Amino acid sequence: MTLQQKRIVPKPLPKIKEYGPNAIEVKDLTFGYSSTGALDKFDERNVLKDLNLTLKTGSRCLLIGANGSGKSTLLRILAGRHLTQQEVKVLGLNSFRETKLNFHRAYLNCDWGMTSIAFVGASVPLCADIPVYKMMEKLQNSYPERRDELVRMLGIDLNWHMHQLSDGQRRRVQIMLGLVRPFKILLLDEITTSLDVCVRQDLLQWIVKESDERGATILYATHIFDGLDDWATHLFYLNNRGKCGWQGKMSELEKYQELKRDNHPAKMLAIADHWLRKELEEARAKNQYEKAQFAAMELDPTDRQGGYASGRNIPMEETTTTQPQRQGTLADVMGNAGKMDQNRKTTEA
Repeated sequence: MTLQQKRIVPKPLPKIKEYGPNAIEVKDLTFGYSSTGALDKFDERNVLKDLNLTLKTGSRCLLIGANGSGKSTLLRILAGRHLTQQEVKVLGLNSFRETKLNFHRAYLNCDWGMTSIAFVGASVPLCADIPVYKMMEKLQNSYPERRDELVRMLGIDLNWHMHQLSDGQRRRVQIMLGLVRPFKILLLDEITTSLDVCVRQDLLQWIVKESDERGATILYATHIFDGLDDWATHLFYLNNRGKCGWQGKMSELEKYQELKRDNHPAKMLAIADHWLRKELEEARAKNQYEKAQFAAMELDPTDRQGGYASGRNIPMEETTTTQPQRQGTLADVMGNAGKMDQNRKTTEA
């Protein structure tokens, strides 16, 4: 039996009410990461600060910024991965709370198929012995023509087994699965890094067709600007302070028009270098360095921390002092390892 004979009639996608001219609307967004999940509006650990972004339906926007500027964080918020205090609207709906968006929104990043394994490290590829045609099989067979188009463009063999694939092959499978369902919003985070030059160019042109013919809205964060000089309709520059440095149509950017008149061979690269080098030189002059991606998390020993293991559920007793006193067994305070160590010392004595 061929794959085409297994075709499934897809269920109608959830309808979205008319939302106006803008596919994405972000207003005064402030966001940061912390162990408690709540940061003050002016906390220095905030990644994004009073950020505003408006993107019209059908536009293709390049998201430019230095490492650590918050590009991935912004895309994750738009993809519904983080809850924010300020409402972020995608297709007129709350990006986090409206689950129907997941049927109209595609989000691709470099973490797909990766996991963290003890004593091995982070970002270890999942190596399941499963053929490509079995990956999200129902979704593939709901859109067979679209899948076959992507398979041909990306050079995928549906009989590949995932545990046998290189990084570039795994990336192509991810892209095929992520784009097989028609989308209204496409969020891309450095997704073309493992692709060869021909496949990358074919993919970018295919995305242009999706934008022009179906009115899909694209937001693409990248540091690779080959072939992108005339690709984008809009540009959004996220500076190293977590704010908007510039946003608008490419036709409104004077620097771009100047480079275009001079027939510059790498206009987008020149624009990115023009903006980001200023930030780099300022940071060097002040001896400022980029912060680590993940800050150390200090746990409160009196908090359950979301679990009930030893040391996590220590009852608190109110006293006459302002600070409650910790109550609990030695295992609660020291953990099982501490209790066992004390028993060992007692036995040896």
